[in-house]
Amino acid sequence: MSHLLLVALERLPPGVRRFVVAIGALLALGAVMAALTLTASHGGQERRPAPHHPAATVPRTSPRRLPPPVFTAPMLQARRAAKRFLAGYLPFAYGRGRALAIPSTTQTLRRQLLLRQRAQLTPVERRRRPLVVALQTIGTTPTFVVATAVIDDGGVATYRLRFTLSRSAGRWAVSGVEEG
Repeated sequence: MSHLLLVALERLPPGVRRFVVAIGALLALGAVMAALTLTASHGGQERRPAPHHPAATVPRTSPRRLPPPVFTAPMLQARRAAKRFLAGYLPFAYGRGRALAIPSTTQTLRRQLLLRQRAQLTPVERRRRPLVVALQTIGTTPTFVVATAVIDDGGVATYRLRFTLSRSAGRWAVSGVEEG
């Protein structure tokens, strides 16, 4: 084995040969140092753990958990409002529904949807039946929730529909829609 390495080394140009020999020597030196470090004792003595002083330790307390911005019951109400909204909004977006038929919207959003020009859909797009694949709701404040729905309409890829819900007079309603 060493004969083959020497023959291969002799075939290299002199500059490259010096470099390879230097790298080999450094690797060998590193291996020896690592072996000595791992096997050597520390000053001929065994290492003892530091003594434990109970009076010197600080009692550990778990960090105080902050309450969620929106509690469980209101979050479930917001999620139900989001589902109702999607059930009316998706047919509207695909040209099969009316803006007035979309439930769980604020007056401002309903007005915006009424004034919005209808999307120009191809016959193929109009025939698609969108399905909500996933719905995620995140409470940011006690009166504001951000929702993201993943929609599969049978096209090439799914897409996301983001919208916000606001709580007013004890009821959740969608206050804004951001597609994409």
